[in-house]
Amino acid sequence: MIVARSDRATSYVAPEPHVRELKVLISPSLQGGVEGLAVGMTILPPGKSSSFHSHEAECETWIIVSGEGEVLVEEEREPVGPESVIFLPRNIRHQVINTGQETLRMFWIYTPPGAEKSVLEGKVR
Repeated sequence: MIVARSDRATSYVAPEPHVRELKVLISPSLQGGVEGLAVGMTILPPGKSSSFHSHEAECETWIIVSGEGEVLVEEEREPVGPESVIFLPRNIRHQVINTGQETLRMFWIYTPPGAEKSVLEGKVR
């Protein structure tokens, strides 16, 4: 069993214009025996957004825990809030935007793992 706690994970704060805190909780790069996925967290302040990007090799699933926002997938926009789950296939451009007054917190899952390495290496924009 692996138990990962966000308060014990190393944080990376992405620079402007897409300021957000990112944490990798579970990854083959962090824990032995993990395979098939990586799990992390994004903490997005009000008015901020992730970059508009895609992943060549990984599908991504988001689970919104708190806050209100909007997901932009290619050219489609959808409001999201607590208990929303969003699945993003590989090679689909996507972005999350905090449109609310409080911090948006969400977990993300990469399948297969790999893209989380950019967070661990501090290379996220």
